[in-house]
Amino acid sequence: MSFIQPITLSPACQQSPKIQYELDIYRGDLEHPNAPGNKWHKLQHHLKAAEKQNASVIATFGGPFSNHLHAFGMTLRTLPFKAVAVVRGELQPQLTPTLSDMVEDGVELWPSLRSDYRLGMDSQIVSEINKHHDNVYWVPEGGGGVLGAMGCHDWANNISAIDDKYDAWIVSSGTGTTAAGLLSNINTPDLHVFSALKGEPTQRYLILDLASQRTAESMSKESLDAKLFFHSDCHEGGYAKQSPALIAFMREFSQLNPNYPLDPIYTSKSMFAIFNAMKEGAWPYRRTLFIHTGGLQGWRGYSKDTNPYACS
Repeated sequence: MSFIQPITLSPACQQSPKIQYELDIYRGDLEHPNAPGNKWHKLQHHLKAAEKQNASVIATFGGPFSNHLHAFGMTLRTLPFKAVAVVRGELQPQLTPTLSDMVEDGVELWPSLRSDYRLGMDSQIVSEINKHHDNVYWVPEGGGGVLGAMGCHDWANNISAIDDKYDAWIVSSGTGTTAAGLLSNINTPDLHVFSALKGEPTQRYLILDLASQRTAESMSKESLDAKLFFHSDCHEGGYAKQSPALIAFMREFSQLNPNYPLDPIYTSKSMFAIFNAMKEGAWPYRRTLFIHTGGLQGWRGYSKDTNPYACS
């Protein structure tokens, strides 16, 4: 089975008199069962760095439904490190399905006040964990940073090796790490990045800066800037929120493509935006690759009434 598969477009997407659109999907959600999508790629170099540091503990941050935390727990259960996770918000007596899985994976959970969580490595809880455990290696939230981007730079090589004839790639964005890593690879064509966060138009510059750190002298910042297209208006109400229009689109998409489940926070919104652009004849590329970044476990935080894949 190829990781690249064709998407069935709605008839309304093929009304442009100028372009007959072709949209394929890279099934990152089928890679690495413990850490699907972009998760393994962002973690792999952090794990190597922790080993080089001779760390006994690896710790990271995330919310109670975090795809990153889920992949982190699944991955570390088979590795010789103790896993620790700082969870945004107070832990409730009834853990979320994501956190329940992490407990089963042996992850030590530390709840954090949101005000302290926002301080990141300068937070009080990080100081407490460093006192409680010796030689802790910290993975940034979402598996971010230069090492996370490095893994996604490598991922771009894997993707382009299958087919390097696309006019553009599409990827969803949370922290922007995946986008920066893909952008930094010379094999990546025009890259359209769709942010799931509300009010984050400046993230484009963070992606560009991180990509520049990865490329060194191989590509200029100007050339990176020329192939980066950042979209900050497809969040459908904000992070993890779903508009009625998005819910209707997911039902339509699931009927057209029943074997390609999208996640509720990232890929569904990006795909919705692309279908709309094609319906308007505003998408300027004939042949486009949509990169699925995983995150399907995130559906467990939503009502089954909004999940068109619940019975598939």
